[in-house]
Amino acid sequence: MLKRNKLYFILMIGLITTFACSLTSPLENIPSADSSIPEESEAVVIEGLCDNPIYPVKQNATWTYFNTGGPSGDFSYTDTITEVRSDGFTLTTTFDNLTRTQEWACETGGLKALEYGGGSAAITTQSANMEFNTLQVTGISLPKEIVPGMQWLYSLTLEGTTTMPDGSQTNSNGTFSVTMQEMGNETITVPAGTFETIKFQSTTTMDIVGEFQGIQVPMQITGSTITWFAAGVGQVKSISNSDFGGTPFTLTTELQSYN
Repeated sequence: MLKRNKLYFILMIGLITTFACSLTSPLENIPSADSSIPEESEAVVIEGLCDNPIYPVKQNATWTYFNTGGPSGDFSYTDTITEVRSDGFTLTTTFDNLTRTQEWACETGGLKALEYGGGSAAITTQSANMEFNTLQVTGISLPKEIVPGMQWLYSLTLEGTTTMPDGSQTNSNGTFSVTMQEMGNETITVPAGTFETIKFQSTTTMDIVGEFQGIQVPMQITGSTITWFAAGVGQVKSISNSDFGGTPFTLTTELQSYN
């Protein structure tokens, strides 16, 4: 159960704080960690299908994070871009004895996570294990143009099965939605350094319905997150407040190192 809980929290972070930048951009043109980000009156725009000013997509680029405050205890994980394509990339996350992959697409409107965590995603709560696959993706995870104060929506339609403690299984379906808003600039210090960042606020809702003995049983997981991204670096920090199976928690994620 500990392993699956950790997977769930990583998936939440991955969907709330999205990434991308194009390999076709010369490395010297990517802003350094201490570079200034645009003033509030400016929109953030970079040319190219996969380009994004606040996350550089490069083959074998690596970010290591440490998480505190979750019900599963403290843990670390590493994100690595293991494959880059002209129209997307593969993000691989590893921690302890668990590895997962997630496919991303580059579109004219921005970058989009194509899966809820990669193939089949597992959630364990109240002794029930739920396995989900993504049926439909709507919206953009990270827009190509970030305008001060802008809001956007990203959502997934999911279906799968729920396995109860006695081994019985039932069909389940649900939706996962994220509403994000740009909140301005802020200087943030984490173990990896001090960065000038863009701050984002997001709210998440996951609604799941399972059928048990002919009765439709709903479950909802809600949360809110503040995330900070640095130009040319990616996600620097996030603080998430969530209610997971009736248990509220605050999860803090900080960048330890990157290359």
